[in-house]
Amino acid sequence: MTSNTIRVQNTTTRDFVPRNADQFLHWGTRMLEYITPAKATAWAIPASELTAAKEAMGAFADIQQNLPNDPTRAQIERRNAAQRQATTQLRYLVQNYLRRQSRVSDADLLAMGIPPIDRHRTPHIDVRERVAVEIQRGDHRTVIIDFWQEALEKSKARPRGYTGAVFCWTIAETPPQDLEKWHFRDLITRRPHRFVFEEADRGKRVWFCAAWQNARGLKGVFSPPVDTIIP
Repeated sequence: MTSNTIRVQNTTTRDFVPRNADQFLHWGTRMLEYITPAKATAWAIPASELTAAKEAMGAFADIQQNLPNDPTRAQIERRNAAQRQATTQLRYLVQNYLRRQSRVSDADLLAMGIPPIDRHRTPHIDVRERVAVEIQRGDHRTVIIDFWQEALEKSKARPRGYTGAVFCWTIAETPPQDLEKWHFRDLITRRPHRFVFEEADRGKRVWFCAAWQNARGLKGVFSPPVDTIIP
């Protein structure tokens, strides 16, 4: 495998939501246990939202904890689908009821394994350049993505002072409007880039979008979503 190849289910990321199934189970379980009925009331979390998150997490936990030592591909895909659903529910809970209101303290967020929002004002450096994205279908289970600075026709150079392009991608018939609900995210520094998917994902539609990221970690505007069918 070449150094610029990604296997989707093992993608590394700076996202605080764990991708590893065991780590995700521990993190999600700890977070939901921390939200007692009294805290849910104090933080104005609707009972329906908390219930939906607990049900999704419970369904994933049941599958993960009963997964055999040598699971079949179908069992793994069932587990992964349940984890994606639980991730979506927990992200919604975090973004809309835990991180966006002052009544949840930084200490509470840290106790739940959620990084607090950085409220310290720092000099802002705009990322004005945009990413142009082109999809090239590769061979078996492979999608090749080329990208460049939109204003320059397929220039190989990254914008000066930038570390690369942050790519988001998700397997779905239609792309979610909220980028937080896309399944995967990673910083790509070399082009073109090969995405290698699982056998079970062949024939499914995958969406991509990207934004430049500078050396300070600031990102620009994400490109419009583009899609293809996984060969």
